[in-house]
Amino acid sequence: MGSDTMSNRRATLMHFWHWGSMHWECELLRERMKQMRFRNATWIIPRWCLLLFFLFLMLSGRSAWAQVDITGEWSPRVYNDGMDVGDYTGIPINEAGRLRAESWHPDLPDLPENLCRPHPVDIGLRVSVSQLNITKELDKETGQDIGYHLHVAWQAGEQVIYTDGRSHPSPNAAHKWSGFSTGHWEGNTLVYTTDHLKEAYLTRTGVPRSALSTVTTRIHRYGNYLNIIFIINDPAYLTEPYIREYSWVYTPDQVIPPYPCETSPEGTIIPAGKVPSYLPGQNDLLSDFAVEYGIPLEAALGGAEETSPDYIKKMKTMKVAPRTTTVHYKRSQ
Repeated sequence: MGSDTMSNRRATLMHFWHWGSMHWECELLRERMKQMRFRNATWIIPRWCLLLFFLFLMLSGRSAWAQVDITGEWSPRVYNDGMDVGDYTGIPINEAGRLRAESWHPDLPDLPENLCRPHPVDIGLRVSVSQLNITKELDKETGQDIGYHLHVAWQAGEQVIYTDGRSHPSPNAAHKWSGFSTGHWEGNTLVYTTDHLKEAYLTRTGVPRSALSTVTTRIHRYGNYLNIIFIINDPAYLTEPYIREYSWVYTPDQVIPPYPCETSPEGTIIPAGKVPSYLPGQNDLLSDFAVEYGIPLEAALGGAEETSPDYIKKMKTMKVAPRTTTVHYKRSQ
C-alpha cells in the first residue's frame, strides 16, 4: 500500500472523528501503533473508533431504547378525595389561600360560566372516574415523535407533553387549562413540568391554585400499573410544594365515552345576578367536617405545620368541638 494512500486515509480519519476526547484517544492510539510500525494500523483504528462512535450515539440519543411504554388505556384506582367542605388537611395552604377557600359556596359550580368549566389535568386526573388515555404526539407536518398526549375522561381534559427539547413560551403568553408542558426521561420515569396554567382549584370544594403555579409530574409504569405523582408549587397560595400520588391499571379494552356538556341559561339554577359566596367568618358549613370526625377545627384548615408527624402531639392539646352531627356537606360529583 503506497504512502500517499496511507496519508489520505489518515487525513480522512482526522477529519471524520473530530469528537472531543474520542478523537484524542484515536489519535493517541494511532501514534503509538505507528511507532510500533504496524502496517495494518489504519485498519485497526477505524474499527476501534467506529465502536466508540456508535456507543456515543447510543448514550447521547434523545430517546433511550430502554424506556417503558406508557401509552394505552388506563383505568383509575383513585379515591375521589377533595370533596369535603372544610377539609384542607395535608395542604400547605397559606392565609390568602385559606381565605379564598373559606369563601367558596356549594352553589358556585351551578353558575352558567362554571357548568362546563374544565378541570386542569392536575386535578382532572384525581376526581370522579377519570379514565386516562395516553398516545404519542406526532408532528403534523413531519410525523416525527415530539412527545405524549393525555386525554382524561372527566370533562375531556387534554394535555400535550413535549419531549423534543423546545423551550417554554414567554411568561406573557396565554394561559390555558392544559398549560404548557415539557418533559424528559429519568430512567423509566417520564418527568415533565407544566406552567402557563389558568387559575383553578386543588380540591373540588374551593381550595385555590393560582395562575402562577407550576406542576411537576412524574409518570412511572410498574408492569400493568401506572403511578403518577404531582408536585404543585404555588407562590400565591402555598407555603411549600403540595404532593399528591395516584394510580391506574392497564385496561386495553377500555372505551372512554364522550363528555358532552351544555350550559343552561342564566337564572335557570341560580337567580340571575347572584354569585354564591361566603363573607369572611360567615361560612356555616366550615366546621361540620371537623365536628363529624372529632378533630380540632384548626387541624382541618390546613397548613404546612400539620404535614409533620410531630403535629399529632400538638393536636392532643387542642380543643375538639362536641360531636353534634354525623353529616357534613360533601360534593356528590
